[in-house]
Amino acid sequence: MARRVWPTKSIALVIVFVLSGCGDNAPPEPTAAEAGEVLKSHIDQTLKHAFAENIKITDPGGKDIPCGNGKYRRTYAAEADAGAGSGDSEIITVALIGALRSVADYDLVGPLSQLTQEEAVSAKYHTRLVLSSPAKGRMVARGETECLSLS
Repeated sequence: MARRVWPTKSIALVIVFVLSGCGDNAPPEPTAAEAGEVLKSHIDQTLKHAFAENIKITDPGGKDIPCGNGKYRRTYAAEADAGAGSGDSEIITVALIGALRSVADYDLVGPLSQLTQEEAVSAKYHTRLVLSSPAKGRMVARGETECLSLS
C-alpha cells in the first residue's frame, strides 16, 4: 500500500506546482513612474533615430496626473528640426514611424487619412505616442502612459 500512496502524493504535488504557476506568466504592471521613464526613453530614442536636431523638450513629464480610482498617468513631449531629408511633413512622419519601430514594439492605430500624424500604442509598455510633422522640417513626438498605480 505504501507504493500506491507515494505515486498519488507525487501526482498531487506536481498538480499543485503546475496550477500555482498558471496565470502568473504576465509581468507585473509597471508603476506610473516606471512607464513614464520608458515613455521618455522611447520618445528620445525615436527622435535620435529619426535624425532630429535642436531637440526641445516641451513637456518634461515627471508629474503624476490623476485618472481616478487611485490611478495616475505620466506624459512627455519633445519637438525638433528634421536633420535629414527634404523637410516634407509626410516623409518626416514616415521617418518617425520607422525610427519608433527600431526602438520598441508599437502598433499603429491612427487613421490613414492623416499622413502628417500617426498614433501608436504599446500594450507591453502601457504607453501611447503621437508622432507628427506639423510644419515643413519639424517633428513632434508626444505621449502618455496608461492610468497606472503609484506603487
